[in-house]
Amino acid sequence: MLDALRVIGALILIFFLPGIMLVQALFPRRGELDADFDWLYRSALAIGLSIVITILVNFGLNALGVDPDTGMGYVTAVPITLSLILLSLAFFGIAWFRGGLPFIGKLHPKLIRFPAREPRDEDIPHLVDKHQRFKHQEQVTQKFQLIKQIDKTERLAEAHSGEQKKYYVQRKKKQLAELDELEDKISKIEKGLPETSLDDIEIDYMEVGQDE
Repeated sequence: MLDALRVIGALILIFFLPGIMLVQALFPRRGELDADFDWLYRSALAIGLSIVITILVNFGLNALGVDPDTGMGYVTAVPITLSLILLSLAFFGIAWFRGGLPFIGKLHPKLIRFPAREPRDEDIPHLVDKHQRFKHQEQVTQKFQLIKQIDKTERLAEAHSGEQKKYYVQRKKKQLAELDELEDKISKIEKGLPETSLDDIEIDYMEVGQDE
């Protein structure tokens, strides 16, 4: 069991972790690589970059020559592991600073970071309060996810008949009601009414954590 965990850990460290951290550091904005399949592009790029990083690390360790204490080179398991972990941590820090790790903000409001704004964001309301901005961003994401669910429910209702059709019609009504409620919340945040306090946001995070 321990050997299997070591193999899995080694595969993740060599083929994914440093690459995904670097991708998030370079492209912190959600949907920056692709509007629909951003996660797929990020995963593929992460694997490729991880392999390149591992090769470069090995070249670097090999260039150090021979360890006089052991009489061996530095291209061994421990130096390679430590080098990849340190690089992953460095990329992690950069990715968080640039706003590429939004889930960190869920741990505590003070850890919230956002990617730099671009000219194409001029049509997006700019909220000075970062806690309100984080809440707004989360609700807008939920809105688009709900719209996709409504579209799927619509297609299912058209494809069925009888009781199944009634079920999907009722489901669509509930989803539309949720969408209206969500849009109302988004509108209130954009207008600044009501203003959410830091304590309210922390309570929200605790409730989300309990639900999960």
